[in-house]
Amino acid sequence: MLSQRAGCATITSVHVLLVAAAGSDPHALAGAWRDAAPRCAVEPFALPPRPSEGGAEPAGPPAGRPAPGVFVPTTALGLSSVTPPPPPPEVARLRAAAAAADLVVVHVAVLDADELHEGAVARAAEAAAPHAVPVVVLAGRDLSTRREWSAAGVSGVHEVGDEPLAALPRVARTWAPAWA
Repeated sequence: MLSQRAGCATITSVHVLLVAAAGSDPHALAGAWRDAAPRCAVEPFALPPRPSEGGAEPAGPPAGRPAPGVFVPTTALGLSSVTPPPPPPEVARLRAAAAAADLVVVHVAVLDADELHEGAVARAAEAAAPHAVPVVVLAGRDLSTRREWSAAGVSGVHEVGDEPLAALPRVARTWAPAWA
């Protein structure tokens, strides 16, 4: 958040979007972040589970993959462009929340290739990328390499083990400015 004072802009708080994958409590994580960095505005966001985790099958193809179909030359039909279908509601809400955030933090049990390409981390990174918002991952276990998570649009990874609430203050102090 910015405020104007005597003609210059000063930052008054950091807006953190805390995204929790299935099985995590976003409100408990947000509370722990607020305790460690009280001047941060923390917004908890719970993502629905992926189909492989017992969630409903998505309405369209996975993010970043084209829908199977037939090629139709739009100019032959007199059209200049084709409007893609709107994203699912949870994707639209995540994109809007990431656009308003200064930092996106994602908590997952295991950070691996599946999570980086199709899971909560991939969805959060995709939502944050157009706005150049950094994405930080809190992983119970990290099975990825720095090269893999950097390529997926992640700025930092912190392995927090089975007790994310115990490790969260250290991570919050790392990513929030000293005055936050």
